[in-house]
Amino acid sequence: MKELKIKKVIIHKSGISYFILEGLMKGSGTFEIEFKIDEMDDVLKSLFVLDTSEKGYISSISYDAALDTSQLLKSIMLDIPDRDSFSSLITQIKGARINLTITGKESISGTIMGIEEFEKMSKNEKITEKLLILLRDDDVIFKINFADIKSLDIINEDIKKDLKFFLDTVISGKKQDAKKIIINCVSGGNDEVERVIFVYYIRESPIWKTSYRLIMSKEQALEEKCLLSGWSLIENTTNQDWKDVELSLVAGMPVSFKYEFYRPIFIQRPVIRPPTVLSVRPTDIEEGIEMEKYKDYAMAEMEAKPRAMKKMAIASRRGVPPPAPAGAIGYGGMQSVMSDDVLLDKVKSQTKIQTKDLGELFEYNISNLVSIKRKQSALVPILTESIKARRVLLYNKNEYDRNPNACLEITNNTNLTLERGPVTIIYDDNLAGEAIVPFLNKEDTRLLNYAVEQAVIISHESKSESLSVHKITIGSGYSYEYYFTNQMITYKINNKINEEKELYLDHPKTSGYKFIEKPIDPEETPNYWRFKITLKPKEAITFKLKEQREDYSSYYLRNWSKDDILKRVGFYVKQKFINETLETQLKEIAEQIQTLNDKKNQREKLYEEREAMSDEQSRLRENISVLGEDNQSMSLKERYVKKLNDQESRFEKISAEMKKLDIEIDSLNKTIENKLNKLKAK
Repeated sequence: MKELKIKKVIIHKSGISYFILEGLMKGSGTFEIEFKIDEMDDVLKSLFVLDTSEKGYISSISYDAALDTSQLLKSIMLDIPDRDSFSSLITQIKGARINLTITGKESISGTIMGIEEFEKMSKNEKITEKLLILLRDDDVIFKINFADIKSLDIINEDIKKDLKFFLDTVISGKKQDAKKIIINCVSGGNDEVERVIFVYYIRESPIWKTSYRLIMSKEQALEEKCLLSGWSLIENTTNQDWKDVELSLVAGMPVSFKYEFYRPIFIQRPVIRPPTVLSVRPTDIEEGIEMEKYKDYAMAEMEAKPRAMKKMAIASRRGVPPPAPAGAIGYGGMQSVMSDDVLLDKVKSQTKIQTKDLGELFEYNISNLVSIKRKQSALVPILTESIKARRVLLYNKNEYDRNPNACLEITNNTNLTLERGPVTIIYDDNLAGEAIVPFLNKEDTRLLNYAVEQAVIISHESKSESLSVHKITIGSGYSYEYYFTNQMITYKINNKINEEKELYLDHPKTSGYKFIEKPIDPEETPNYWRFKITLKPKEAITFKLKEQREDYSSYYLRNWSKDDILKRVGFYVKQKFINETLETQLKEIAEQIQTLNDKKNQREKLYEEREAMSDEQSRLRENISVLGEDNQSMSLKERYVKKLNDQESRFEKISAEMKKLDIEIDSLNKTIENKLNKLKAK
């Protein structure tokens, strides 16, 4: 069995690694590789073996089946228990020819007939001894005590194979999570030539993780640059040591999937997890700011220009960098030991890589060979570059209501693609904070928030107002009245430290609103308007924004009365929203709506009269039915009958009037509808 050595490992961000193994072979032989059961799917779908010699070739690749030990052993005749294994084997191979070596005698050949047991006394104890019954080749039956048998050779080759398979399967079953792949190599006739065999496959592996260090001195802060050092965490989860391995790290997301090759296939059901409810967190009591005096930002900018020019001149003469932020952890005074340029050269000398742009992917090839023992991990340097960086503040009232975030605005001006990962930010030999570097292509710019600037306090006040109607449109029987809604917000910003700050204020976009008042023009992000504000030392300002949106209210003219229409028409005429023709049309419609409503009221009264009359008729008929044949009853009957006749005449008259009104109402409805549909005002 020859050994394969891992030559190269290419780790992808999609959860797989590509392995290249190399081995040397003379003549014909085999290579053996061991994998976990869960790795077999990826290995089997990607395995490729190459014999680089002229005549050599790979005859076959075999591997352990995905069956339990009990299922595998069903295919053979043997089943040897853990106890009494020898006697059990003899019983199961009854009839097989064997060669026996017996103590003090020559070898004996024959055929197994069976086993015989007998009891005897030894030191006052009864013991059981076993005898092997053998039919010798000379047809003589011979008994041999088990204790005298030194060795037994089974002549039948099939039984030998079954016995060897049984033992191999049992020992493999003890190591249930491991499966072997055996590569059978054939020399093709050149047995003396040493051949190079390459094996390629993919297997599931932990993704390589990137972490960064951003190191900035006071001088670099003035020059708006910093040192970026990138490291990758590599984990060797295989069962082999990586010794002097070529290592490549690929950024990007190639398509990768698991395909069920090895195990039986079962349908996977979705897992539904219960929702997680966040607990209530403590809140801070706001600091009183009613005594602060705020200046309008636009006025403060005008006042600050002469003063700022004077300060810049003084600073340039003195060469004074801005004060460092308060830090909690020291990093040994790197800037005091060596200059920024020397530090960059020193760190860069430890980072030896070659990069390759693969279009949708980006590859880091580590120049130095890497050694990582099995089940261990290592940090490997992958980049050291000087990049553009500037310190700014970022405020978003939806993220952190009271204070802005301290941020580094970095630009990837390197020739590398930067993978996502955590970054430790060191400023002036102190820990400034931590952040996450997003995926950065070349020339991408991102903000990294690493701390909260508590010395800058921001509050905001909002109010909204709706203005008067400024125009109308009429169509399809509706009147649309348009008005503006103004939304005003005032940010109160108080810079309590004696240092000039650059503040990015992210103001949320609101659908339909446009700025009508703003101190400066903003930049646009997908969800915010970003205003870049300069905060002077120890100065409080107000930053006012006013946005406007056009809204409208719609009214169905049929729902208005004559008085309602005339009032709106008077307003429209006064505001010069409509002309005389439209005014006349609306007034005509108002009159017709009034006529229509009058007729509807008449019909309603007739309907009520008819309903009351029907109730009265029912009462009269009921009274008539209970009257007798005497004179008084007959007199009442005559009165009731006369009243019924009078009501019946009125009933017929009401029905005729209601029918006429229905026709008139229907006609008016059609007329009004036609006139409303013809109305147009823009």
